[in-house]
Amino acid sequence: MKKLLTVLLALFLVVSLTACSKGNDDATPSEGGDTPAETTKKKVAVLVPFTGDNSYFDTLARGVTKANELYGDKVEVVIKEVGNTTEKAIWDNAFDEFCEGGDYDLVVSGNNSYEEYLYDAAERYPDQAFMNFDASTIRDTCTNVYNVNYGLGPLGYVVGTLSAEITKTNRVGVLLGMDIQPMNQFIGGWCQALSERGVEFIVDYVVSTTPFQDQQAGYEQTKDIIAAGADVVWQVAGGTGNGVIQACAENPDVWCVGVDQDQYGQFLESQPDWAKTIITSAQKNSDVVLAEVVKMVVEGTFNEKLGKTEAWSLDTNGVGLSNNEFYQANVSEEIRAKVDQAVKDIQDGKITVVDTLAMSNEEYASWTEWRDANKVNK
Repeated sequence: MKKLLTVLLALFLVVSLTACSKGNDDATPSEGGDTPAETTKKKVAVLVPFTGDNSYFDTLARGVTKANELYGDKVEVVIKEVGNTTEKAIWDNAFDEFCEGGDYDLVVSGNNSYEEYLYDAAERYPDQAFMNFDASTIRDTCTNVYNVNYGLGPLGYVVGTLSAEITKTNRVGVLLGMDIQPMNQFIGGWCQALSERGVEFIVDYVVSTTPFQDQQAGYEQTKDIIAAGADVVWQVAGGTGNGVIQACAENPDVWCVGVDQDQYGQFLESQPDWAKTIITSAQKNSDVVLAEVVKMVVEGTFNEKLGKTEAWSLDTNGVGLSNNEFYQANVSEEIRAKVDQAVKDIQDGKITVVDTLAMSNEEYASWTEWRDANKVNK
């Protein structure tokens, strides 16, 4: 009997210890113990044709880097260079690569040259979330897309305000990549601000089969703009704008305004002679926007944006002038105050800025007639 009781007691202790062990499986590990498995990271893919344009797509690429630096413990953001092509099959294959498996929480692409491929992919993959990081047109059927655009009218107005204040010839110029409605959104507010201040303006468009990648064309056309009397020239032409900067740098009395990113900082080490002609840049802060959207993905709030179109403008740091040390040193405090006041007046609704992209066909035709009637012929 004593032996039987001993065996039963031993069995009871084994069962009790086993039960306690199982009960602790889900408990928080004690100090020095194993850590729980990490939560699966979110995944975001960004599709661009190429990088290395020293402008538009490089800014977005910096947004990828910024997002990984800020939130890399919770999300992986990858960038895919599809190729400098508008061939639909190539873009369709690229979107299929990131959408078929359903592994990505968000797929980002866009721009007026490539956004139709994004919309086509959104229709093929209705359960996939997309972001058009720079929407020119909106496809209303794509309720799984968040469309972002930028306050380019207000940005242009601010550039025009600064240009009007620093010109000594009372004549300024701009070179744009193409004469199309989305591109002219940049200069709607610019023309408005200059006209209000009685400053003459020259508007020119790149003449090239590669309007955003032809530095020589930008150089030659800017020399013509300068010869016509402009002493401030805004480049809105991507890589072609390098030629604009080059031409301005050869004229010590001419300022250049860069575009998309802080081009003074961009060229300070590699092309210091170019940098010292760039008084400021009109930044389209797609890097800021992308990082903020990735934060929404991490926090689980992004899907609330799907089906919406939102403009990121002066009040959300979607656009703005480069307020770097060169700008501070070369623009007087008085002029900077006037520029800041223009920003505030726009934000407060005291100034209504022209938005060419929002115009009907009839309104846009009327605006282009006004532009041509008021611009100075070269």
